[in-house]
Amino acid sequence: MAIADIITRIEQDAQAEADAIVAAAQERADDAVAAARAEAGREAAHIRARGAEVARVEAETLLANARLGARDALLGARKELAERVLVGVREALEALPDAEYAAFIARETARVAVSGQHVRIAPPDAARLAGLGSLVARHGVDVVVEGEAGDLTRGVRVQGDGVRVDVSPATYVAEYHDDMLQVAVRELFPEEG
Repeated sequence: MAIADIITRIEQDAQAEADAIVAAAQERADDAVAAARAEAGREAAHIRARGAEVARVEAETLLANARLGARDALLGARKELAERVLVGVREALEALPDAEYAAFIARETARVAVSGQHVRIAPPDAARLAGLGSLVARHGVDVVVEGEAGDLTRGVRVQGDGVRVDVSPATYVAEYHDDMLQVAVRELFPEEG
């Protein structure tokens, strides 16, 4: 064999070996690209799933907050309506016919007063409560009615022995506020009972 044949043969062997190395490298590169694409696909699916879960949780939270807000608004509206009923109760007590109003104030005065205490009447109620002393006495309590309490708008003020108690439709509603509010809610919203 001539040197030219040997060189050709070496070149052919080198080319074959280079082609084999390039083919193997190409195959490894193709495998690496395929693996990277597969991993990217899995990661993308994971990111989508995680994003979907985060979106679901956020949507549930928003819905729960919206429901709570709506419930709070409804409860607030119902309480406001029930409070208006109590304003109506106070106004109805103030609008009682004179004899019934006087009997109401006398009963409530006798409940808080003890014999010997002094009672002053609100100027707007002076005429309506003219016979208050005898009405309170019917309940077994003797009080001294001694004029007007200029700062009162309704009812009376009981004073004595360091005690000072106002008796009026407003104080009656305030004293029984919680009980009356429950009754108003039950009457206004029987489906809740």
